[in-house]
Amino acid sequence: MKTLYLVGGAMGVGKTTVCRRLKVLLPNSVFLDGDWCWDMHPFQITEETKAMVLDNICHLLYNFLGCSAFQISSSAGSCMSSPSWTVFLRGWT
Repeated sequence: MKTLYLVGGAMGVGKTTVCRRLKVLLPNSVFLDGDWCWDMHPFQITEETKAMVLDNICHLLYNFLGCSAFQISSSAGSCMSSPSWTVFLRGWT
């Protein structure tokens, strides 16, 4: 079973810091940071780029959640010993 936490809030409140710390503290967790989708030069916010970023984030999340490599199986190694995975998706506001 996979657990998904969506972390949101105003700029500068510590969303990224909290998610990075949780990734270290919780076994079998992944931090998907929505900010990387906005990392472009020149930085442009248009209806087209907003739609593109949302599509990229949804695609990344969908691929992670559907990836069988992150499923727990009886033949998994010690890095997969937890019965579940946790996903932190840090979005933007």
